[in-house]
Amino acid sequence: MEDVFVLDNVVKIYKMDSVETIALNGVSLRVEKGEFIAIMGPSGSGKSTMMHLMGCLDRPTSGKIYFEGKDVSTLSDDELAEIRNKKIGFVFQSFYLLPRYDALQNVELPLIYRGVPPKERREKAKLILEKIGLGDRLHHRPTQLSGGQQQRVAIARALIVDPVVLLADEPTGNLDSKSSHEIMELISRLHKEENLTIVLVTHEADIASYAEKIIRMQDGKIVDIEDRKREISHV
Repeated sequence: MEDVFVLDNVVKIYKMDSVETIALNGVSLRVEKGEFIAIMGPSGSGKSTMMHLMGCLDRPTSGKIYFEGKDVSTLSDDELAEIRNKKIGFVFQSFYLLPRYDALQNVELPLIYRGVPPKERREKAKLILEKIGLGDRLHHRPTQLSGGQQQRVAIARALIVDPVVLLADEPTGNLDSKSSHEIMELISRLHKEENLTIVLVTHEADIASYAEKIIRMQDGKIVDIEDRKREISHV
């Protein structure tokens, strides 16, 4: 199976004045194409730091990170930006939708930056929004949408670039229980139908249970890996 990510003895240290904080302490991990992985751990365990490094948003202090076989820890800022823009879809706890834009315009944004013609990007945004159940909300602004609907728009925006991997950092953190599980059902469906590689960060066990593999972290280290493929296949 092809690897999307390989982390090899990754260390991340944050320095403030004379104080050093070890956020990741020798983490090694493989993420294969088409896998759905959840990273769990308490606050300060290093799970969000690991996602930021995988998303080319930061660099490791030491160790190597490979994305599709390429050592991204040695790339320039421009090269990292190109990978983020073309290969990785991001979904965050805060939806980061532009309030003056409707759902369609928010989803189109990544393609505007790529210079895709208006008609082409609008048709693609419409198709994705219809696919995720928001075909009747195309021209609603964020304030006219529920939290769950706003997160669906954010997911559609991440998908419009046809990413190699979807990175979701606490995607249900601002949602109620019903909306949380609706979003996870959607993410799970996208994984199955599109064979999309998904790495999700959460501190909630019921959200992590949607994944095929659960990585548990503590104090900057991986302390357990639970493979749930067989269990999920019988659900």
